[in-house]
Amino acid sequence: MTPTVIYGSLLIGAVAVIQSTVLRFTEIAGVAPDLVLIIVVFTANKNGTMTGQLVGFFGGLVLDMMGLAPLGFHALIYTLIGALVGITRGKMFVDPIFLPVVLALAGQVLKAVFALPIAGVFALSSVHTHVFSTRFLVETAYTGLLGPVVFAILGMIRQLQPDRRRGEII
Repeated sequence: MTPTVIYGSLLIGAVAVIQSTVLRFTEIAGVAPDLVLIIVVFTANKNGTMTGQLVGFFGGLVLDMMGLAPLGFHALIYTLIGALVGITRGKMFVDPIFLPVVLALAGQVLKAVFALPIAGVFALSSVHTHVFSTRFLVETAYTGLLGPVVFAILGMIRQLQPDRRRGEII
């Protein structure tokens, strides 16, 4: 495992705990932003598919253990998001505002697209009502608006960047 996966997983575990506790005070219309998703998207975009999948799996697993969803529900969703966003590594210029918003919004939409069929398998009717609600739109907007801020903060963490000496840069 690369140091990026280890640091990303530790960060995502801490953020998942903060997201489920402290961030409840920053809710808008009863919805908190999905910072775990933004970290998965950032890590996958900077480091590629494999790192995105591993960090996404760990982040989803932490969310599964902290919530009421069946074990593996979020892990599968965030792994798929990490894999898909990881394909963008080295293929687009990450400007400080526009692309983080687009990637965060795309991650949020992918989360809904993957959650619907998986929820059907687990017979989770609450997911269907959440995806087709105004709460989902508020969560999507909130996550998209925080994308550039979180990307800027994560960009300062050297351990989350690919190591050029080990040939991790394309």
